[in-house]
Amino acid sequence: MMDAADLTDFIFKAALAGCGCDVKAHKKALWDAAVTLLSDVLRHTDEISRERLLRGLVPELRASMDRLEHLLTPYPRPPQQVH
Repeated sequence: MMDAADLTDFIFKAALAGCGCDVKAHKKALWDAAVTLLSDVLRHTDEISRERLLRGLVPELRASMDRLEHLLTPYPRPPQQVH
């Protein structure tokens, strides 16, 4: 069994390899896979935790998009984005 970091890395690599690293062209399939994985996690979570996770989902997705945008912005970044 893989630890959490290795499993995350494996899932990311499998998804990117499966779509040839072209997320834009395969976003529907990737979205469907992500929703299915999230649904299964929620299905195996107690009701209180499930509701807490669902309430935090939109803010977590927005923060993740911001982090990705920051990571994928080519150097040199504008001075206000350098941390």
